[in-house]
Amino acid sequence: MSDELIKVELPAIAQLQSLGWNYIVGTLLSPDVGDHRKSFKDVVLEKRLKDAIVKLNSWISEENLSKVIRDITKIQLPNLIEANQHVWSILTNYISVDQDLGNGRKGQTVKIIDFENPLENDFLCVNQFKIAGVNQNIIPDIILFVNGLPLAVIECKSPYITNPMEAGIDQLLRYANRRNPLDDEGAEKLFHYNQMMVSTHRDKAKVGTISSRMEHYLDWKDPYPLKAEDFASDGASQEILIAGLFSKINFLDIIQNFTVFEPVDGRIIKKIARYQQFRAVGKTIDRLKNGKTRKDKSGVVWHTQGSGKSLTMVFLTVKLRRDPILRDYKLVFLTDRTQLDNQLTTTFKNAQDETVYHADSVKKLKELLSVDSSDIVTAMVQKFQENADDFDFPVLNTSDKIIVLADEAHRTQYGALGAAINTALPNAPKIAFTGTPLIKTQKTNNEFGSYIDTYTIEQAVQDGATVQILYEGRQAQVKVTGDSLDSLFDEYFSDRSPDEQREIKRKFGTERAVLEAPQRIRRVCMDLLKHYREHIQPNGFKAMIVTSSRNAAILYKEMLDELQAPESAVIISGDHNDEKRYWDYTDGKKHKKQIEDFKKPLGNGEGQSNLSFLIVKDMLLTGFDAPIAQVMYLDRKLTDHNLLQAIARVNRTNKNKFCGYIVDYYGLSDYLTEALEMFSTEDVAGALKDLKDEIPKLKNAHTRAVGYFKDYSLDDYDACILSLKEEVRRQQFQADFQKFCKLMDTILPDSAAIPFLADLKKLGKISIGARNMFRDAQLDISGVGEKVRKLIEEHVFSTGVDPKIPPVDLLAKDFKEKLNLHKSPKAKASEVEEAIKNHIKVNLETDPEYYAPLSVRLNEIIEKNKEKWDDLVQLLLDFRDKIEVEKVEKAKDLGLSDTEFAFYGILMAEITKKTGSEVLDELMHARVVAVVKGLVQMIDEATSIVDFFNKWDEQKRVKKDIKRAILDEDFGTVELVDAITERFMELARVKFK
Repeated sequence: MSDELIKVELPAIAQLQSLGWNYIVGTLLSPDVGDHRKSFKDVVLEKRLKDAIVKLNSWISEENLSKVIRDITKIQLPNLIEANQHVWSILTNYISVDQDLGNGRKGQTVKIIDFENPLENDFLCVNQFKIAGVNQNIIPDIILFVNGLPLAVIECKSPYITNPMEAGIDQLLRYANRRNPLDDEGAEKLFHYNQMMVSTHRDKAKVGTISSRMEHYLDWKDPYPLKAEDFASDGASQEILIAGLFSKINFLDIIQNFTVFEPVDGRIIKKIARYQQFRAVGKTIDRLKNGKTRKDKSGVVWHTQGSGKSLTMVFLTVKLRRDPILRDYKLVFLTDRTQLDNQLTTTFKNAQDETVYHADSVKKLKELLSVDSSDIVTAMVQKFQENADDFDFPVLNTSDKIIVLADEAHRTQYGALGAAINTALPNAPKIAFTGTPLIKTQKTNNEFGSYIDTYTIEQAVQDGATVQILYEGRQAQVKVTGDSLDSLFDEYFSDRSPDEQREIKRKFGTERAVLEAPQRIRRVCMDLLKHYREHIQPNGFKAMIVTSSRNAAILYKEMLDELQAPESAVIISGDHNDEKRYWDYTDGKKHKKQIEDFKKPLGNGEGQSNLSFLIVKDMLLTGFDAPIAQVMYLDRKLTDHNLLQAIARVNRTNKNKFCGYIVDYYGLSDYLTEALEMFSTEDVAGALKDLKDEIPKLKNAHTRAVGYFKDYSLDDYDACILSLKEEVRRQQFQADFQKFCKLMDTILPDSAAIPFLADLKKLGKISIGARNMFRDAQLDISGVGEKVRKLIEEHVFSTGVDPKIPPVDLLAKDFKEKLNLHKSPKAKASEVEEAIKNHIKVNLETDPEYYAPLSVRLNEIIEKNKEKWDDLVQLLLDFRDKIEVEKVEKAKDLGLSDTEFAFYGILMAEITKKTGSEVLDELMHARVVAVVKGLVQMIDEATSIVDFFNKWDEQKRVKKDIKRAILDEDFGTVELVDAITERFMELARVKFK
């Protein structure tokens, strides 16, 4: 049994059973075993679905039962995401049918799943459940069915292979036909019903949805309401995920209350809660239900920026509306973001057809707060700031069935509005959500109460929910902190008279004058362009520049254009007294288009944009979500919440984005401690790490990677590659090498990386050489960052090897010529051996009975000639020359074609297995040949029917014909027939597809 099965799959199944899931092995749910499904194409266990619907809706008529089953199983929608959203809507909002229950024919609600009573449903886990796709079968490791519907898929990988997590996710994407949709390589129908996709290799387990890309799969690190400390075994990550996601109550809760479909960049994305969101909502509900006083019920949820805070508010609202005790409460949202406002409106319109009321004036807000009704009210803070004098609220509503939910509400800008609402709603508990921590004093006297839940900066980075932000101070001669300000002023304004200098200082102040000095801005622009072109642009990412004033923003834009920099745009707020030079940069419509372009991938193609820099002062420093932004060039003073919020613009995850950068021209390092002193040290740990802190990590990663070859010189290419012959060692090396590569990509082209460059290139060549020799596709450098990949490939190319050309095929004309590129006989022998193994592996399914024994013969040759490398090379080449020749000759001697010979091999193998003799008499052998010829002709004709392998009835007819033909012969028995029929149909898929 494989490591994957023993270490990962079987423990997962055992844990699911301990959580109350029933278990059946997939082969017992095959179409030819029982009445579970009619065809391998069927993904719903229809009988279980029918039984569950009848149990939950005992009144339903046969006619309506058939209609509901049809609605669920026959989904006619154009794409996967629409079909999936339709199914989710049916599950959570139920189906309506017309039926007379004694009071006339009326619309009745049919429950497909009982969410109120989770234990009333049928929970089944199945492993190795075979499904027929358009072009090939898929067999997911574990599928979780609820009431016969396949709601989750778990893909298990051995913990000992290279990149097991990525391999598992890649397989899930293939199953769902999401890698290359036009190839139809999966079974998309299975994923019409899917609510969660999990990839696990025991030591690490991650979850995503049908729309998740690889970087969006995330850990589930909290089994709430259980405790993580209760899981201390080797497979803790897998165990915690299964306990947290797949306990019956949690699983259905997440499907019903923690799932949303959102438009992002023109397409619909399906999201489920992350573990901290699920936990925070659970704790908040618990506090609201069990707190004795208003203060007891109130509290703060601090989840660091980029970790999905606004969605947590949406999930909480959905959950409140479904809770039997809290569903009738009035909910009042104070927010400063239109995004959250829109999310709430859309979610409640779609999910519960509930209107969200927007207070766009003080008068309207008073009116809405006074009404005793269980509605949802939102107030956008910006709309009230200008009229702070109007906030003289009387007591408007004394009900305690009101909850105030405030976004970033411990911030000062909420002061007047917050105080007014306190007065207006004296008994309403308040829940505050924040992306930045409470300041030290607020922890003890904060009016919102204590923390309900926290998710820190470091936790988010560790989970991969955000990337680490690295700090780099540039050019001491331009920073304006410390003692340098006066000397910089003298330098930049030395051409002015003393009177003019005094006037500039009076009008602008020394700091502003220096920050806006054209000579300084030119110097900064030249440096940041060098940094951008060397560090950021090669990996396809973009940049933000934060300036000290609106005027400085325009000066930066003008200077960048003068230096022929990549495309940039200025996003600044306007004022009705602005001079003409500001007009172009304060146009809201232009801003919208520029922001859309900035978020697109870098390039000239369709759906791409070359807009590389956004230049801002205050705008976009909060709430702006652009995963493509990797660097912020900072040229102004920021402190406290403003600093934490601004730097988080570059912490969003993206493919091949290993970190975010803050490049500082102002001199932040001189006052960083002071800038964050209002927070507790543990709350801001890891907020900014110095780029220099990565150097020790790089040294350690380098030591590990070169350590695999401590007995060899890295220049002894063949010896290093041969030392990776064992698969586990090869995969361990690749994992460590990739860590080294990613750190190099983060630090390059900084001079600290230069000592490691030579070894990086040599290790890269060894990795590519091992990939080619051992035909191991897992030895892939495509995900290590463009800078590093390019360096390695250029080096390998310069040594006479094209890294993009796959290994030479065993039967290629120039195979022997390429073989001579290896210097040692041992390396040559290994090359031929691996090429033969690969040839057998690739061709095995086309003729299993011919190619499988070749592996045994190959091993015999190798065992007999160990250490005699020259002899072994020649013997292996002789073996190579005979492989296909012998096959052709054997088929010719029997009078069979290549296809017929493959079927003949299967029939002969099964007969000799049954009889125990490898020799048949002449007459029987002649009958075997004749039967094979007849059956191959019949299968050839049958499979010419359009879409044959998706037509179960046609396949059934062919199977009957095979069985009949075998049973009519003297060698035919019932035991023989079943094995031959299945094997013939498998081979037919390969030969006649």
